[in-house]
Amino acid sequence: MQQLSAGLLFALAFFSAAAPLSIDLYLPGIPELQAELATSPAAAQATISGFMVGMAIGNLIFGSISDATGRKRPIIVAATVLLVASVLCAIAPSIHLLIAARAIQGLAGGCVVVVSRSVVPDLARGAQAARGFSALMALTGFMPAVAPALGGILLPLVGWRGLFWFIATINLIQVLLSLRLPESLPPEKRTSGALSNLFPRIGRCLRRPAYVGYMLAGALGFGALFAYIAASPLVLQRQLGFSPTAFAFTFGAISLLIPLSNVLNMRLVKHVPPRKLLRRALLIDALIAAIVLTLSVTGPTRIILPFLAGLVVMAGFVGANANALAVEEVRDIGAGAGSGAMGFLQFVVAAAVAPVAGLGSNHALAMAAASLTCAAFALAAVVALTTKPSTS
Repeated sequence: MQQLSAGLLFALAFFSAAAPLSIDLYLPGIPELQAELATSPAAAQATISGFMVGMAIGNLIFGSISDATGRKRPIIVAATVLLVASVLCAIAPSIHLLIAARAIQGLAGGCVVVVSRSVVPDLARGAQAARGFSALMALTGFMPAVAPALGGILLPLVGWRGLFWFIATINLIQVLLSLRLPESLPPEKRTSGALSNLFPRIGRCLRRPAYVGYMLAGALGFGALFAYIAASPLVLQRQLGFSPTAFAFTFGAISLLIPLSNVLNMRLVKHVPPRKLLRRALLIDALIAAIVLTLSVTGPTRIILPFLAGLVVMAGFVGANANALAVEEVRDIGAGAGSGAMGFLQFVVAAAVAPVAGLGSNHALAMAAASLTCAAFALAAVVALTTKPSTS
């Protein structure tokens, strides 16, 4: 039987990096592409929304499909489409075609991410699966730290189109790597009727309260983090006066806390049940967001930076444990369907939180309010719907 080895985890992390790479690397180039394509700021920002919508749909559909086809073939096809979409982004002559290419890029990226994550529960269970997800997220977590700084360095040299050519180069490596990826789901464990049974199978997942609780915790926990991600340029640059370079490196340094928290979670789940870790992380998440909210009422100062870092740390604990616990609840239905539904809701929440976090002139206050709301509802979902203590 194929094992969840370190080499396989590195490969899966490289596939999972498709999303943060495609989101974060080109952000410094948005003003330049807006000027070159003679479009509005709102239309330029729609390139992010298009990608997030594609990611949500890709997560929903392809996790379930991979339950029927196995994991390898969908990753090969999606990595190839991702490569083509990145090339289309690089050569797009208009904002409308760029948004469309970004949606395709998000769709393929969603497939790559959800299917690669579905490999973990194929090969591991319980606390071992939680450690696997932690390792996967720890390795992937370096991308949000590196991508913005790398984009800022490359932008003056290659322009915004060059950033997409760089992403396409990474996608080419992903295609080559996918050809060597071992299959983790043997034929006897696959389910039939992937598309026709997609929504009935997701419906079966949603009839299990514990799964719903963990799914909400994971999605809303990500929403608490994404409120910070979406609002951070406005908070750090406009309100705290950071230069673009200082912002890129500060954002990157704080993002490094995600993989570090996942490494710590890998150690803690050996001794503390994942459900208990999840509840504690969400409680701390809500408390930190409340502190940031209080500090931002009259306008933020740099004293909020360590608390923003705290939000990022808690995100690592929430994501790994919520994913592992949710998939464990629906293993008999299909890890792909369970992971797909979780990914769909996660990116829908992120798409909804992003504009909310930027409302008004006090962006830090809006960001904190969005994070607090997400964390509080996530904690309530876990407490109310997962009454049976985890034995994993």
